[in-house]
Amino acid sequence: MRIDTVIKPKNPLGIAEIRALVATHLARRDLVICLRVSRDWFNSFVGPVWHTIDMVKDKKFVAINPQVLHTYGRCIREVFNILTFDHVKTLQHPKVDSVVTASITNLIKPLERLLEFDFIRRCNATLTELDFRGQAPQLNSYERDENFFDIGILSSCLTSSAGSSTVGTRLTSLTLTGMWLSHEGFNYLLRSSPTLRKLALFRVAIVHYIGGFDVFRGSSVTSLHASLAEICMPDPGSGRGISLLHQLSRLEEWHLTSVDRCKTWGSDPDFRRELRKCCPRLKTLRFDQVGNTDKLSDLLLDSFIEPESCTFSAKNLSNSMVLSLISHLDTLTTIIITDKCTDAAVIRWLYLIPKSCLRLKVLSMRDLVLDIESVKEHEWRCEELTELHVRFKGLEDAQLIDGCIKDVCNRRQLRERSLQDYISSQVSNHLLEFIMLTTVSLGSKVYSLSPFRE
Repeated sequence: MRIDTVIKPKNPLGIAEIRALVATHLARRDLVICLRVSRDWFNSFVGPVWHTIDMVKDKKFVAINPQVLHTYGRCIREVFNILTFDHVKTLQHPKVDSVVTASITNLIKPLERLLEFDFIRRCNATLTELDFRGQAPQLNSYERDENFFDIGILSSCLTSSAGSSTVGTRLTSLTLTGMWLSHEGFNYLLRSSPTLRKLALFRVAIVHYIGGFDVFRGSSVTSLHASLAEICMPDPGSGRGISLLHQLSRLEEWHLTSVDRCKTWGSDPDFRRELRKCCPRLKTLRFDQVGNTDKLSDLLLDSFIEPESCTFSAKNLSNSMVLSLISHLDTLTTIIITDKCTDAAVIRWLYLIPKSCLRLKVLSMRDLVLDIESVKEHEWRCEELTELHVRFKGLEDAQLIDGCIKDVCNRRQLRERSLQDYISSQVSNHLLEFIMLTTVSLGSKVYSLSPFRE
C-alpha cells in the first residue's frame, strides 16, 4: 500500500502542558503577545499574565476596570507592596479571592487595616505566604491603642468555618514587622495554623497580660527568623514572663538577627535548660553580623545545645568565636561563613575549624582566601567532608581552577598524588584527601567531582 501523505511532526507549542512550561519563562509583555495567537494560546497564557501583581511597579493596576477584575481576578496569585488606600481598595473586588502570596505595609491606618483584613479573610482558602508590616512600636509606650496589632485578629481572618467546625489557616510562611503583639493572640495564631512552618518577627514587641492562659505547645513552626530579645526577653513592664520558646516545641532552625540580652535575664544555665526543654529539635543556627562578637561567642558557647549547623559572618570571626565552635566539635556537621575577612590574625584561627571538627561534612567559606601552606600545616581531619566552598591564595584564575578540578577527577581514577609544586597541584593533592567529597567551589563555579575508583 502506497502512502502519499507525509505525517508532519506535531508542533510542541500545540501542547497545552508545553505552553504552560514556556509561560513561566516569559516577561509579561511577551505573554500578552502570546494571548493573541489563538483561543488555545489565550487560555494557556492568560493565567501567567495576571499571576503576579506588584502594586508599586504596576501603577496602572489601581485604575483597572472592575469588569476586567470580574473576569480575571481569580487568576491573581501573588500581590506585592500593598501600601496605600487605593491599593487595598482595588483589591476589594470579590473575584480577587485566590491569592497565594501577599505583602502588606500599613503605617497604622485603622480604616485601611480593616480593608486589608477583609482581603486576607477573602483569600484564606488559598493564602500560604503573608508578609504584614506595620509601624515600629514605641519602646516607651505599652498601652493598647490603635497602634496595637493583636495577632488574634489576623488569626480569625485566616480561619474559615466549615459547618460547625473551624478550619485552620493554610499559611506556611508568615512575616510580621513593626508591631505590638499579645501573648494570647500569638498563642491563638499558632493553635489555628497547623501548616505554619516559617515564622519571621522583626521589631516586634510582645505584651503579656497577667491572668494567665494555656500555652499551646503543638506549634508546627520549624524555622524561626527573629532576634533573641523578641523570643526570650521579658515583656515590657511585667518581669520576665513566659518566653515564646514554650510555644515552639518543633523548632529546628533559628536565624538570629540580634543576640542582645536584657539585664534582668537569668543566667545562661537557666536559658540552656529552658531551651533544652522547649526546643529539643533545634539544631540549625544562623547569626547575622553583630557589633559585639563576644556576645555571640558566649551565647554559642554557653547556651545552645549540640548544634549541627552554624552560619555566621566573617566579620565576627575571632579566636573566641572559633573556640566556641570547636566546643561543639562532636555535633557540628555544617559550618557556613559569609562575607569577607582580610585580617590575617583572625584568619589564622580559622584553620583550627577543619582540623578540630571531625564530623564536619559541609564547610562553606566562599569569600575567604586560605593559604595552602597554612592548610598543610594545620592538617584537616574532617574525613567525612562532602561539600567545600573556599578560595586559595594564588588560585584565582578560572582556567587554573578548571585545570585543578580536572586534575582531581583524573587522579581520583588513578588514586595517585601529584609530585609537582604548582599551587593547583597542591590544592589538588589536598582535595584528594577527602574520599567522600562530591561538591567543590574554589571561587568560580560549583563542580561535581567524579567518585574514587573502587
